[in-house]
Amino acid sequence: MNSFFRSAVARAPRSISHSLLLAMVPVLLSSRLCAADEGKPGDQSVKVLTVGNSFADDACVLLPALAKAGGKDLVLVRANLGGHSLAQHVGYLQAYEANADDPKGSPYNAPAYLATGDKKKINLKAILASKPWNFVTIQQVSNNSFQEETYEPFAGILIDYIRKNAPTAEILIQQTWAYREDHEMFKDGKLNQQSMYAGLKAAYDKLAQRYSLRIIPSGDAYQAARKLPRWTFSFPDPKFDYSKPAPGTLPDQHASLNVGWKWDKDKTTNEPKLVLDAKHSNLYGRFLISCVWYEVIFNDSVLNNPFVPEGMSPEDAMILRQVAHEVVAARKATEATLKP
Repeated sequence: MNSFFRSAVARAPRSISHSLLLAMVPVLLSSRLCAADEGKPGDQSVKVLTVGNSFADDACVLLPALAKAGGKDLVLVRANLGGHSLAQHVGYLQAYEANADDPKGSPYNAPAYLATGDKKKINLKAILASKPWNFVTIQQVSNNSFQEETYEPFAGILIDYIRKNAPTAEILIQQTWAYREDHEMFKDGKLNQQSMYAGLKAAYDKLAQRYSLRIIPSGDAYQAARKLPRWTFSFPDPKFDYSKPAPGTLPDQHASLNVGWKWDKDKTTNEPKLVLDAKHSNLYGRFLISCVWYEVIFNDSVLNNPFVPEGMSPEDAMILRQVAHEVVAARKATEATLKP
């Protein structure tokens, strides 16, 4: 173990087995790394790199359009791997540091400005070193987000690695969100949306305090919006037959910030199948968290931003902008009290 990893291990909580640091996690899913605007030499754009998973993708879908409408110059590159945890991202960078030729260390699709004809995959170090980033974001995978013991020592290793290889960047933590109330994880009653939120909020807060980092409060925004009548989701829909749904029909989900029930194809029979996605954001959830990111990254109010996504009413957009603005303001106030 080289000196860089040794220093990270030394600072990790003793309750975590250090042997886990040597685990090399196989590449399970392909990257969805892309650039909204790769920028030009000498530009003054705000450069953001996300190192996360599909929840970071959700946050970034509408952010470029929101930034453009606000007159901001944004360079956005995603090093996101669907369903991936802090531990898995660390496994890849450890594989690369141990052997630069090991394909396990290069699971990310190379952005256009780094790609060559025979270079389709790339390592995190190369991406970090490729631009003078203003911000690099990290997060835990959502199903581990409320379990504080899953964060370390991996968060510390990743943070040190970013600081070493992207010294211009401020590291931001995206606080992910709790699942919708009808997620299967809540069926046995041991966990519910509120307890999941409380757990992830506490875990992210401790992570931020431990490394003196700021938080992008996406999870707080989700929970705040869910308290409003417009976004108070209820289930089941008494008018919908969940056991024998008519093809193409859906239950009432007008108050949902998540994708929810949708029609897909059964992988075995290829027949239409009703499936539930109570994790990821729909149009409304994506707009809400993009507004949160906008305020944090640009340090500017989103209230007067004119962007309204296609398919959303101006009234709904106004409500979600207001929620985002108030949540970010509350987070700033909290962080101000934590400063030494």
